[in-house]
Amino acid sequence: MKKNISINLQGIIFHIEEDGYEVLGRYLAEVKAHFSGYRGHEEIVADIESRIAELFVSRLSPSKQIISLEDVEQMVAKMGRVRDFQAADEAEEDEETLASAVASGTAEGFYTGTTSSGTGSTSGRAYTSSTKNTTDPDTATAASDEPRRLTRDMANRKVAGVAAGLGRYFAVNPLWFRLAFVGLLLAGPALDDISWLEELGGKLSAFSVIAYVVLWIALPKRYDNVLSDEDPNFRKLYRDVDSGKIGGVSAGLAAYFRTDVVLIRVLFLAGLFAGGFAFLVYIILWILVPEAKTASDRLRMRGDAVTLSALDSNLRASEEGAVTPGNRPIGTFIEGAGRNLRPAVGFVGTLIRVAAGVLLVATGFGLLLAFTIALGVGLGVLPESQGFIHTGPFPPYLFTNSVPSWALLAFYAAGAIPVLAMFLLGLGLILRRPILSRIAGLSLLGLWLLSVVGASAAGVRISRDFQMEGEVTQTERFPTLTAATVLLDNRTTHNDGHKWVDLNLTEADSGQVLEVVKYLSARGVTEQEAIRTASTSIRYTARATDNATLILDDYFTFQPDARFRDQDLDVTLRLPQNKRYRLSKEFADRLDSENFSNNEKPESPETRTYEIIGSQLHCIECTSSDFASDDEQTTDEEGENDGVDVRINESEDGVHINTDTDENGNVKVNIDIPKAEFPTDFNSYGDGRRTYSFNDFRTIQANGAYRVLVRQGSEFKVEAAGEDRDLRDLQISTNGNELLIRHHERGFWSNWKGNRNPVLVRVTMPAIDKLELNGACQADVAGFNEARNLNVEQNGACAATLAVNATRLSLDLSGACQTTLRGQANDLVVDGSGACQVDALGLTARTANFDLSGASNAKARVQESLKVDLSGASEVKYAGNPSRISKDVSRGSSLVAIRE
Repeated sequence: MKKNISINLQGIIFHIEEDGYEVLGRYLAEVKAHFSGYRGHEEIVADIESRIAELFVSRLSPSKQIISLEDVEQMVAKMGRVRDFQAADEAEEDEETLASAVASGTAEGFYTGTTSSGTGSTSGRAYTSSTKNTTDPDTATAASDEPRRLTRDMANRKVAGVAAGLGRYFAVNPLWFRLAFVGLLLAGPALDDISWLEELGGKLSAFSVIAYVVLWIALPKRYDNVLSDEDPNFRKLYRDVDSGKIGGVSAGLAAYFRTDVVLIRVLFLAGLFAGGFAFLVYIILWILVPEAKTASDRLRMRGDAVTLSALDSNLRASEEGAVTPGNRPIGTFIEGAGRNLRPAVGFVGTLIRVAAGVLLVATGFGLLLAFTIALGVGLGVLPESQGFIHTGPFPPYLFTNSVPSWALLAFYAAGAIPVLAMFLLGLGLILRRPILSRIAGLSLLGLWLLSVVGASAAGVRISRDFQMEGEVTQTERFPTLTAATVLLDNRTTHNDGHKWVDLNLTEADSGQVLEVVKYLSARGVTEQEAIRTASTSIRYTARATDNATLILDDYFTFQPDARFRDQDLDVTLRLPQNKRYRLSKEFADRLDSENFSNNEKPESPETRTYEIIGSQLHCIECTSSDFASDDEQTTDEEGENDGVDVRINESEDGVHINTDTDENGNVKVNIDIPKAEFPTDFNSYGDGRRTYSFNDFRTIQANGAYRVLVRQGSEFKVEAAGEDRDLRDLQISTNGNELLIRHHERGFWSNWKGNRNPVLVRVTMPAIDKLELNGACQADVAGFNEARNLNVEQNGACAATLAVNATRLSLDLSGACQTTLRGQANDLVVDGSGACQVDALGLTARTANFDLSGASNAKARVQESLKVDLSGASEVKYAGNPSRISKDVSRGSSLVAIRE
């Protein structure tokens, strides 16, 4: 029976035999005496105590709960003794320190010992005799000659010891195998959104689970492996904040892989500029990898055994400022080059600093001056007539009447304070000293935040004035124009603060009075207020000087007390059919070729006489030679043969592109895309059939080369027909109220399959709100006679045919897409770009709005109002004789009336 003593090592209670306690106390007293001369020696001794506690914990088991003398000797053998590495003079100093500690009774007083029940005597061993080597040489030789076997390392396991066993077998940190298993397991969810990698991610996740379970079952267990922390060859990944620059990640990786830290940093920088993935990796490692806080952590980071000798060497190097030796060719080269280039880099840096300062000062001063002048004009301090600011077609007073003074001050402060900060920053760069004190900077910041709040409040208040749009029609009759031939003249009123008036021509019945119809529009809080603003804020003049001359202004202006409410004015001139008309040169210059018959303006139009037919002027005495000379006709005929004719895929789904040149030298691009015409009978497709059970969807999105047939019905029904292998690649699902039709990617090589057979998807639904087509998709929609707002989006070489009756029909088109419309719509809105085509002659629209660009073409039938914005060789052809036409047509584009 032996006496036991309870000790506390870094918060862990151990029961130790009395003879072992004496050896341990003397050992720790010698350690404390040796490291007492180092800075932060308390932390060093605490770190050593923690390491001793780890070794003691590894010696305990359910059947062994007492630390014996043999366990203490084993610990001393692993940790080493101070006498093994200290010099003679240091040993004498430590002996003196230790003797004084013994004399004062503190050599064993580091721990509080309590004697447990029982009797016994101490062994009385001297410390020097307790450090014998307990390793049997024969046993060590046998262990070294033992062949490597793949086992489950139960001594270092986290779950089943599989990753620890793999790490032990390949002499690699088990952390990497654990990360590999977890990464493969998470590959499925991570790659789920990437269609062509979706199936690969699922296979990797399954492989991770199956491989781990198979290794768990197949590999034998092993409990007697050395703990990872005790293995001298074990390296643990830490962040080396002592030699690191930012978070110590690069320095820690360099220590772990025993390479140059500069190489790791260069790799991170290269990854940062090659897509930015290195930044995410760095942040993740910064969060997950622990910091090397103690000397033991720094030893483990480099793969060194945690012994007293290693701790002493590491501390000496830190005290002397030495750098851990290693192979650093890249770092040495870069450091030498940096020292040689330091003067040149400093000079270049000075130039950049001064240039940046000058740029910031000049920019800040210019913007600050502009903001100040604008504020002065807004507050009435500076006269707007001096032309300090230019507000385009709107006079400055239009804005100053609309914005209150406090809002102007808030907007000025919100914009001027950052500009002032830019100016002061540039000045500070030039002078190499800060201009503003901390208190002044914080005061400006607070003032700026206050101004942002005020500007936001002003913006909300101003936006209320633009919520609703109102339009009013004013008709001005001219019964005094009784002459058989009327001269149409133009008065140029262009000046700052005047806005251009769109002029349209239309015919009136014979015997009626010539009329000028003005369509005035504006915005306001309510529609009534918007109508009132449009009626009272716009000034426009049309007057008859005698019985044969009508003069129209080409610009309109605003009343002096008017406020800006996005006012606009369109003018339609209604000309009786029984009169003849002549044009002044200024009025003729105001008209486009679309205002003349055959869309051709005759030479010297001011010398001709015209009659009105539809919405175009017809020259009465003109011949073909008045429009183009014989040479020009020959050139046109030759030019017809200079076009480019390209046919892509001569099949039924092919695209035909043709370019030609008009009489003005403009290149016309005609792109013929086949319409959405395909068999709707399932018997025209393969033998495969699919039926899907989906309900409560109101929108459809189709991606890929599918044919989609949509019909109205009282119930939901989704069916598909085609070849079986094509239907296996068809994926139909719902997301909320949206039905998704797309190609199911089953692997990487599925993207490289050959041409597939056509697949028909038939959808029956009570109502539809939106249809979205992407890629080479075709759709046929019919039967929806009471649709309210139907939105259609087409992207790519897709085609759609819609036969619907809708309150509002909106088309958003991009790419070489084609749309055919039939039915009726109150409002038709088309936004197209990139050679899209719209055939809406079969749909009767009350109003139509076309915004086309990029060689797009459209045909429409409009009853009342037509508005077009055309650019990039686009064209709109219209029928139906609308009473109001508003157009913004750039060079190369055209608006053409269709005669029926």
